[in-house]
Amino acid sequence: MAAPAPKIIVVGGGPVGMTAVHALTRAGIDFVLLESRPTVVMDAGSNLVLSLTGLRALSQFGILPALEKCSSPLAKFSRIDHSARDIGDTMFFTYFQQNFGGYPRVISRHDLMKTLWEALPADAQAKVHANKKVSAIRSTDDGVVVECADGTSYEGSVVIGADGTYSTVRKHMSALVPKEAEQPQTGSTEAPFLTSYRCFWLRFSVLPGISPGDASETHGPEATIQVFAGDDSAVAGVYEKLPEPTNKPQRYKPEDEDAFVEKWGHLPLVEGGSITLADAYKAKQQSGLVNLEEGVIENWSCAGRAVLVGDAAHKFTPSTGAGCNNGIIDVVVLTNNLNKLFSGGAAPSRDALDAAFAEYQAARKEVVTSACKMSGGATSMAAWSSGFMKFLNLYVFSSQMVQKLFVNMNKSAVAKTPIFDFVEGEEKLVGAVPWVNAIPSAKAQAV
Repeated sequence: MAAPAPKIIVVGGGPVGMTAVHALTRAGIDFVLLESRPTVVMDAGSNLVLSLTGLRALSQFGILPALEKCSSPLAKFSRIDHSARDIGDTMFFTYFQQNFGGYPRVISRHDLMKTLWEALPADAQAKVHANKKVSAIRSTDDGVVVECADGTSYEGSVVIGADGTYSTVRKHMSALVPKEAEQPQTGSTEAPFLTSYRCFWLRFSVLPGISPGDASETHGPEATIQVFAGDDSAVAGVYEKLPEPTNKPQRYKPEDEDAFVEKWGHLPLVEGGSITLADAYKAKQQSGLVNLEEGVIENWSCAGRAVLVGDAAHKFTPSTGAGCNNGIIDVVVLTNNLNKLFSGGAAPSRDALDAAFAEYQAARKEVVTSACKMSGGATSMAAWSSGFMKFLNLYVFSSQMVQKLFVNMNKSAVAKTPIFDFVEGEEKLVGAVPWVNAIPSAKAQAV
C-alpha cells in the first residue's frame, strides 16, 4: 500500500499559524489548518506591534502595502509617571528606522488577520477549517492523525502547534513518542510558564486629548500602562505585578475587570492627568483581563511528528511586542527546513523530520530566551519592581544617548534575522545597516 501524500497539519489560526499557511503555500507543501474558534478573522485581544523583522518576513508575501494601510508607524513612546509627570520619551524605534529603513507598526489583531486571510489564494483558504477543536493526536507509521471534537479527523506527515499558550498540541506530544524510544519528560507540558504579571486590555473610543498615532506609557510602582491610538479607537494595556508568581491558569470574569479599574482607574494616560484609565473605561468598546505567562519550554518537538511555534513554545510579556514577531521568525526557520525536506515530493522519514526540528530549535531557542528576558526586564523596569529598576527607568534608559547605544549594540543581531529563503521578492526595508540574509530575487535566481 502506497504511503499517503505528504501533508502538514497546522493547529491554530492566529497570526503565527496563518504565517505558516502562507509559507507552506509558497513552498508548494500541502496542508490543512485547524482553528478552534468560529473564524480566523475576528476582534480578539489587544493590538499588536509588528517589528521590522516581522514586517520584513511578511513583506515576502506581498502584503506590506496592505499592512501599512491598516496600521500606524511607531516612532516613539511618550512616558509619564503615576503622577502624570513627564519622565522622558523613548526613541528606540526612531533609531531602528535609521538603521533598517522602517518603523514598527501598530495593528489590530483583526486587521492583521484580515490582511493575511485576504492575501491567501482561494484554494489555500479552502484548506483552513474553523470550529475544529482538537481532542486527540496519535502517531501512525507514516505520520499523525489529528482528531477533533466534532468527530472529524485529519491525516498528515507532521503537526505544527501554533495554538498558543495553552497549546493542545504540546499537551499531546508525549503520546507521539514510540514506546521503544520513551524517555522521562523534562518539565511540565501542562503549565510550563510562570506568571508574574497580569494584563487588563481596553479598546476605547478616542477621547479629546488623545490623537491618532499617539503612543504613550505610564510608569510607576506595581503597574504600568501602554496606550496606542488609532483613527477612531485607542487600546490601553495595563500590566499589574502579582503578589506572588504562579503557574496556575486563571480565567477572569467581567466583575474582575470592574475591580481592576476600581483599583487602578486613577492612573493617568496623558501628561497632566486630564485623561485617566477610569475615563477610558467609560468609553469602552472591548476589554479583557488575562495573565501574562513568561518562559521558554525545554522541548519544542517530539519524535519527528510534532513541532511547536510561537506562544506554544515560548511566551513573553507584551511590553516590547516581541511575542508575535518571534513566532513569525519561528515559522521562517521551520519552513525553510521543511521546504528542503519536502522538495522531493515524498514525505520525509521520521528521523529526517526529527533532525530538522532539532536544528530549528537550536537556531531559535537562545534568541527567544534572550528576547523573553529582555521583555520581562522592560515590564519590570516600567513597573518599578525594585529600587534598582526604578533608577534604570528614570535615570539610565531615559537618556536618548543610552537608547541609541542600546539599539546599536543589538543591530548586528537584528541584521542577521533570517527570512524565507525560498520566497522571491523585493527588499522594501533599507537603512544604514544592511541585512545579512538578502531576500531572494527573481533576477538572482535566473542568473
